[in-house]
Amino acid sequence: GVVFDTATVDLHAANGTAIIDGLEVTQGPSRFTVRGNSELPETLDGFGQNSATIELRGFAPDLAAITAGMAKPITGSGEVSGRINIKDATVVADLNMTGSQIGFGAGSVEKAVVNVRATKQMPPPDQERPYFEGLASDVRLDVAGVRSSGFAIDELAGEVRTSGQNVSIEQLIVNRAENRLTVRGQYLLPRDFALARSQPGIVDVSLVAPNVGDYWEGDSPDRVTGSLSLWARTDLRQGGGDGWFEVFGSDLRARNMVIQELSASGATAANVVYLNDLTAKLNARDYIRANGSAAINAPYQYSGRLAMDVADLGTFESILRAAGNKSELAGALAVNWEGSGAISTFKNTGTLNLTLANGRFADLRKLEAKIDANYSPEELNVPIIFVSSDKVMFQAVMQAKGETLEITRIQIDQGTAKYAAGYASVPFVWGNVGTDRPLFTPDGKVLLNFQSENLDINKLSKDFGAEIPVTGLANLKFDADGTLANLRAALDLQFTGLQSEKLQDFTPATFGLSARVENNQLVIDGKLRQARIEPVQMTANLPFDLAKIIENKAIDEQTPVSAKVQMPRSSVNFVRQFVPALERVDGNMALDVNVGGTIAKPVFSGAADMTINVARFSNATLPALTNFNARLVFDGDSLTFPQFRGELAGGPFTVSGQITFPKLTEPNFNLQLRADAVLVARNDNLTARVDANLRVEGPLASASVTGNVAITNSQFLKNLDLIPIGVPGRPPPGPKPPAATPDLSFPNPPLR
Repeated sequence: GVVFDTATVDLHAANGTAIIDGLEVTQGPSRFTVRGNSELPETLDGFGQNSATIELRGFAPDLAAITAGMAKPITGSGEVSGRINIKDATVVADLNMTGSQIGFGAGSVEKAVVNVRATKQMPPPDQERPYFEGLASDVRLDVAGVRSSGFAIDELAGEVRTSGQNVSIEQLIVNRAENRLTVRGQYLLPRDFALARSQPGIVDVSLVAPNVGDYWEGDSPDRVTGSLSLWARTDLRQGGGDGWFEVFGSDLRARNMVIQELSASGATAANVVYLNDLTAKLNARDYIRANGSAAINAPYQYSGRLAMDVADLGTFESILRAAGNKSELAGALAVNWEGSGAISTFKNTGTLNLTLANGRFADLRKLEAKIDANYSPEELNVPIIFVSSDKVMFQAVMQAKGETLEITRIQIDQGTAKYAAGYASVPFVWGNVGTDRPLFTPDGKVLLNFQSENLDINKLSKDFGAEIPVTGLANLKFDADGTLANLRAALDLQFTGLQSEKLQDFTPATFGLSARVENNQLVIDGKLRQARIEPVQMTANLPFDLAKIIENKAIDEQTPVSAKVQMPRSSVNFVRQFVPALERVDGNMALDVNVGGTIAKPVFSGAADMTINVARFSNATLPALTNFNARLVFDGDSLTFPQFRGELAGGPFTVSGQITFPKLTEPNFNLQLRADAVLVARNDNLTARVDANLRVEGPLASASVTGNVAITNSQFLKNLDLIPIGVPGRPPPGPKPPAATPDLSFPNPPLR
């Protein structure tokens, strides 16, 4: 808020007169004073009737000191002066305010002048009249040099007058270089401000901007250049308005996008906006054109047409750049849409035709697309859905009618290989879209089948602009029938030849997953196989009522869970596939974990243990791990560390504590690491050992790490020339440049 150093008041009353000899507040050199006198009325209701004079003076050379209590203090200087006279129940007020070099947040004003003159005939104390009765005022505003968030205005000048209930904006002018915005208007003040929107008024707006770019300060990348003109008038009535508008622009440029000509015209009447024409000509051939109407009150009835014909989508590439997407964009796009209806009730009728030819986006080339669709409150028909590129093709037919959504002729091809095909029919009520009624019926029939063979997962991800670090083939088969309330479904998924391009020593692996749903029960069985480890088995069993999940839009967190993960004792030598820097590792590990309880409160049981006799890195400067033994026990909602110890180059370390799972997806840590003279770095110039006592506490998203780390039993070796030997008459040799810092990083995954 506002801050002052001192406040003094000198006020006395005698013989029916109150005199303010001085009311003053100060903040450093800033000073505000009030002086005056007033005849005291017999009752409080008489204030404003008797004669009075009040004078105000203020000088603030440092507004920042006064507004220091604000979140964003106002800077600059200001002055204020004014006088209020009351005589014969008439109040006359004259107030003047000036400011210079004012700063506020991201904006600033070089100079501002505000003059207010007002008169008010006060009603008798025993009469209640509207606040505007007998009120007349004249407010003049003159502001120069406005800057805010990269935008600039040279001058803002305006005058507002009131006379009783009538408010008149004589003119409000905003100038920037040769650009001028002018606003004029009239308004009838309401007796009750709750009815302000329903009061009549007139607003006229005109904008003539030969160069819109002048509104930007400097060379902003978001700057729009070109010529723009606007004329509009609105007659306000009963919360709506009747009027018209016209817009015309030429050579509008934003980043690399150009609109050679922009025109729009329309009208408003009876709370309906009519867009007679909106045309954006991108060049001699390409255009975007629209027209229609829309009501501004519920249910928001509308009708309209949109036509778009662009020979090169690269025109819009700059919009992608502005959004942070650097993908290439090209192709010829044609869109035609026509529709009508009511937005709030979703009762709509229309058609859509979209065609894309020779397109390009990211790594996709030769993009072709065609979509034909028509819709009504009763049904949706999309007889053509076709998308293809030089790498992949997808096509299907879709219809939603009555209580069924059907997708037929689903086909995905990669080149000449037919990779996937399928069919889907689900109980979806098109007529309930946009209403509170359920979209899916529990007793509606379900029929789904989808099959894919030898799908190259790495190639497919690249085809769709993504990239995954795994290669291999996928085979998938999915079938489902019954109803949502009693679904029968089977999923068989097989990944073969799984490898990583970044892990050259990784032996190909296979992963199989089988999932079955019957009698509202989901059973999952998965197995991971690789030559260097024993098979890892995963099983799970939990209730799965799809109808309830859809109704609640979430899985019930009280759903009971039964799951198991097992890996028979295997050599830990397989770790070298993930950490190529390891030269040798000798040991074994095993895993047997069960999960019960519910999703919200899981109950664990089982254990995992690991023994590493020795693990050495190819880089001799990195310490060897020896005598490592770990046992992790799963019990209830906790994972405890009864044993977790080893040695790094002879320095012992231990980890103790537990990780609790109040929810299956929200682990909470309480771990402690202790180390005694552990070797962390070693080379020709350095041998560094540390003692450590660290604690990790809190949930995964906001855990804290506290404790101490101290260097101990370390050596720093450096050759020094105590007596530089030189040739007589020549300067001694200069010092050798410092050796490069030791490389202690882990450049290879997964420790990178």
